[in-house]
Amino acid sequence: MRDVAGRAGVSFKTVSRVVNGEPGVSGDLVERVEEAVNTLGYRPDERARHLRQTRSQTGAIGFVMVDVANPFFSSILRGIEEVARKRHYLVLAGSTDGDVDREEQLVEAFVARRVDGFIVVPAADTLGSLGDEIERGTPVVLLDLELPGRAVDLVRSDHHGGALTATEHLLHRGHRDIAYFGDDPTVFSAGLRLNGFRDAMGRADLQPSAHRITVGRHTPIEWRHLITNYLRQNDPPTAIFTAQNFATVGAAQALHDLGLHHSIAHIGFDDIELADIVDPGISVVPQQPWDLGRRAAEMLFRRLDGATNPPTREVIGSPVVARGSGEIAPNR
Repeated sequence: MRDVAGRAGVSFKTVSRVVNGEPGVSGDLVERVEEAVNTLGYRPDERARHLRQTRSQTGAIGFVMVDVANPFFSSILRGIEEVARKRHYLVLAGSTDGDVDREEQLVEAFVARRVDGFIVVPAADTLGSLGDEIERGTPVVLLDLELPGRAVDLVRSDHHGGALTATEHLLHRGHRDIAYFGDDPTVFSAGLRLNGFRDAMGRADLQPSAHRITVGRHTPIEWRHLITNYLRQNDPPTAIFTAQNFATVGAAQALHDLGLHHSIAHIGFDDIELADIVDPGISVVPQQPWDLGRRAAEMLFRRLDGATNPPTREVIGSPVVARGSGEIAPNR
């Protein structure tokens, strides 16, 4: 239908109205659409048509995330719900745990329940069943992950810029020996954050050794043990940048366990609970998960209201919130 709209020089909605025999379209536009239909050999997808017709009455949207136990994603969900509630919509949500097969199952389950649209944090750089839904005209907004070659509405944080800002915050205070702890860089956001760290160090004519970069998918407890063991070595860094909220929790605990919380600087990407009441407070470059969810939901509802503009891409940045830990001077 989008190809037909482009050929006829009309909106997607106009094509939909002509194909579905709805009144109110001028004869000239009907002829242009029908000519494009015949030229391109377009045939309506009856399954998709049925889903769209019934979905308009369901009042539900689907949110596919990585892990609802992570406060980042649960806060996004609250932002989505805030917008959906005002529209009298229900939000169906599920976690993939980063598993592509689980994502497929969730998408198919939500399709079976005829949700009107999707907000998705993809588990990989392919879309599978979700891509099929996009082709059928189902409104989809991606969160946190961009997919090459896919023209889809998107909302995400400025992962590279935030990591660059956090690292420069430490560099401007005289630190040259900075350790990085972050998620698996094959994850889209984690890869951007690691690149932001490296770019900031490169601008300062510094090249961090492989020993100073630790990546992987870990729980807060696992990060606590890993960072504790790391800091017990003979050459601890003067500063730490934790590029993921679980790593930030683990690092704060490790620094307190070892009594190093006033001697090793620490800054994190993304805020964590109680970061402002520990001693010292934890400096962060916060994401705005509630706002990310709100913006994604508003973007989705604009599509559900019939918006046909080209895909929208919103990248949201944040300044450093200085609370004390990131302002500790180098101890050597």
